[in-house]
Amino acid sequence: MLSPEILRRFSIFAGLPAQAFTELAQFGSEATFEADTLLFEEGDAADEIYVLLEGSVDLLMNLDAKGEKQIEIETLVAGELVGWSALVEPYIYKASAAATSRVRVAILDGAKLRDYVAAHPEQGLVIMRQLAQIMGKRLNQMRVRLISLAV
Repeated sequence: MLSPEILRRFSIFAGLPAQAFTELAQFGSEATFEADTLLFEEGDAADEIYVLLEGSVDLLMNLDAKGEKQIEIETLVAGELVGWSALVEPYIYKASAAATSRVRVAILDGAKLRDYVAAHPEQGLVIMRQLAQIMGKRLNQMRVRLISLAV
């Protein structure tokens, strides 16, 4: 189980009541990954959401069907969310995530978080609004990255 205090620091949970942090922490854990370790691969079932506590992670996008050629689309640092696909159907990761340094993460079970969102509509709305903002920022970053490659 995670400490509820850890979850309070992250934007996806901003605005939730105190009790929500205790409930959400019950289906979370912490883990450490060494540099060059894949947290997950594009196309995998999105079973978990990761919140970076320390370190950095590159998001990588496949350029071919086999995943042999990839491009780095963004580097995420402590405080950011990785693996939002665990909250959005069809629950398949849209990119790969590779640790670029030793990282410490909070991991939330995606299915349990989805169940929580469904069972607590007010808190679920807050979480999904925050997630939409995160996704919007990521799309903008990807747009900037693609434009920089084209010129």
